[in-house]
Amino acid sequence: MSIPENASKLGPDEIYDKLKGCIFGAALGDAIGLATEFLSKSKARELYGIGPISFGSDKGYEFYDDFHRRRWDKGDWTDDTDQQLLIIDSLIATNGLFNSRDFAHRLSKWVKKGYPELSNKQPFGIGKTVGTVLSHPKFESKPHRASWEVWVQFNRNMAANGALMRTAVLGVPFFWDEKRVIKQTLQATKVTHADPRCCVSSIIVTNLISGLLKGNSQDTLPDLDDETKKEILKWMQSGNPDNQSDLDIDSEDPPSIIKARSEKKKSIIGKILNKVSQKGNNSETSYIKRSNDILKQKKPREIVKIPENPPPGIDTFGADPVMSAFVRSIVERYKFIINSVSVEQQPEKSSTTNFQVDIGEEALLKYCFPDNLASLKLDENPSIGYVYKCLGSALYCFTRKLNEQQSESEAFKTIITELTLEAGDADTNGAVAGALLGARIGYEKLPKSWVDGLKFKSWLEDRVNSFWAIVSGKEDWVEVDDSYKSIDISQDLNKK
Repeated sequence: MSIPENASKLGPDEIYDKLKGCIFGAALGDAIGLATEFLSKSKARELYGIGPISFGSDKGYEFYDDFHRRRWDKGDWTDDTDQQLLIIDSLIATNGLFNSRDFAHRLSKWVKKGYPELSNKQPFGIGKTVGTVLSHPKFESKPHRASWEVWVQFNRNMAANGALMRTAVLGVPFFWDEKRVIKQTLQATKVTHADPRCCVSSIIVTNLISGLLKGNSQDTLPDLDDETKKEILKWMQSGNPDNQSDLDIDSEDPPSIIKARSEKKKSIIGKILNKVSQKGNNSETSYIKRSNDILKQKKPREIVKIPENPPPGIDTFGADPVMSAFVRSIVERYKFIINSVSVEQQPEKSSTTNFQVDIGEEALLKYCFPDNLASLKLDENPSIGYVYKCLGSALYCFTRKLNEQQSESEAFKTIITELTLEAGDADTNGAVAGALLGARIGYEKLPKSWVDGLKFKSWLEDRVNSFWAIVSGKEDWVEVDDSYKSIDISQDLNKK
């Protein structure tokens, strides 16, 4: 892969800065968001007031010391960034050409082993959707089919944010090729999330990222032509058992992956997921219940008093007209995906899922353009993991004015902190908002005190540089350690 001439209005250094900002911004939003993940907004305010939250060298309220947060070391990120890194590793191994099966294998291995090179970092925080799809017997051979069948099993109403949290980085490879970006975004999203709301949310975010890398944020985009729309809608049906196999976009074998399958390997994954489930790690609801139980059992720390006249928040920043127009043009460009969902593929109310049944254009626009963060009710149970809530909060943060009241670095901290204090699924909301903001302002303008506070900063920087070498075409192959290689599962089949 190499960046064609005239692919961007930006120079290589600017593109690299935005790429790095996207990845580090996501990690920062994820790491800060852990402070209030699965808490209510009222509880978050009791613990942290209006901030600041201590991170890196910045002083503030320390992370609440309950069982949930105690599982991560200080300065660590959660499963959201882990899964983004799995995508990056896969792209490095396949020279930027995303392959659904390669990623599915990496996801399976991560569930078993976490990231061994990161101090044996374990895969805490697996969501219900991801956990259920991973346990499907077809997951490794036909991941899109597995996620589709799970989606149907749950009345086509599993619109969680577990794919959106990891896919922003897919706006980077081939950022100059819109169709390639969309196809690879769908390939990655549909490995675990078949719901059209998940797909369109991921497409909106990755195309915002690619637009920033092209330097096109001020351009007016024309509508897509009919042939391109038809092709995208065909890709949307990947995994549908009613369609012919040639419509699937996860059917190609990744390089060096041996096709052998065994019930023994499936059993291993099933046992691990069952163990995770028993611990409460694959269910958002069980996480919330356990966190609330712990809060009730422990003597709470002193309640923070919120000042009578708190400083103005990000709602007073106002909307940046350029960024707002950019977002609206992207949403308008891809809303046809939601408008094209057939009646038989629309969600139904279910006793096993708690997401809204709102598949139409009106719902998409309502969440994409909220009046303020509070209106999204990000901590409202039982739908804190609803993909449109995550998307809406990220777009709201992304479109704030940054240069009138404080520096871009300070604005990043203010925005991510306020988003975190809305609580709910705060690490995921922070990861997506952080990716967009990081790509907008670039790595060099991210708050240095926070960046230096990331536990695995140096390791992440190496990953970013290897990824950039693939994107920019400076090297045909990058290999820093064995985790970059395409996965050979033959040895795994002989293990316990």
